[in-house]
Amino acid sequence: LSAAVMMLVFATNIAMINRSTEQTNFHQDIHAKVLGLETAILRQNSQMRGYLVTGDVSYLKSYYEGRDDYDSASAALETLIDEPAMKDKLLESRAETQKWRTDWGDKSIEMVKQGDREGAMERVRSGGKAALVSAAVLPLRDLRDHEEAALEAQADGQQTAITTAWIALAIGGLALIGLAVALQRKLSRNIAAPIGELTDTMAALASGRNDVSVPGTERVADLGTMARAVLGFRAQAV
Repeated sequence: LSAAVMMLVFATNIAMINRSTEQTNFHQDIHAKVLGLETAILRQNSQMRGYLVTGDVSYLKSYYEGRDDYDSASAALETLIDEPAMKDKLLESRAETQKWRTDWGDKSIEMVKQGDREGAMERVRSGGKAALVSAAVLPLRDLRDHEEAALEAQADGQQTAITTAWIALAIGGLALIGLAVALQRKLSRNIAAPIGELTDTMAALASGRNDVSVPGTERVADLGTMARAVLGFRAQAV
């Protein structure tokens, strides 16, 4: 029973650790994708500004790559998030990102392509905070904080399960050792010792000591039957 209880506790804790690991991997995946979205947004902003300052078309390649990375990661993340509040944060970031592209990113790049680089730079400079991507990034940071809290909770759950398993191992092991010792003593007292006494009695009878006392004749189990048989031997010897 002690071993069965210990095994049950271990099985329960292993199942808890397994579920916690699955949840940890799930939240880590979301967290990584959120970080990827932040990086993609900041990349679009920086590459757009680099293009405005230098007019180097190599910045456009990185800008469009950041845009495509954001769109694909955002679509993938939407299928993973199941909490309505967090999904709203993702959609809010997506809407703000698209708005920033329309009002600033794509529009400024188009102005440069049409030869009005100075006008595009002045427009971004005078835009102030409106030209920044903060409105698109802040919802993602809320989502990231939520996932980090979930990861911390899963880590705490794993640690609790591991601690419980160690406690079960210690208590169950001590219980098994205690039971083994108790059973050994009981077997020694109830079987080994009486058999030893009967052996000594039969040896005494064999040596001619017919007055020897026969222990255990009052027992009702097999040892009692053996003792009464030895008592019969003694009576025949007398």
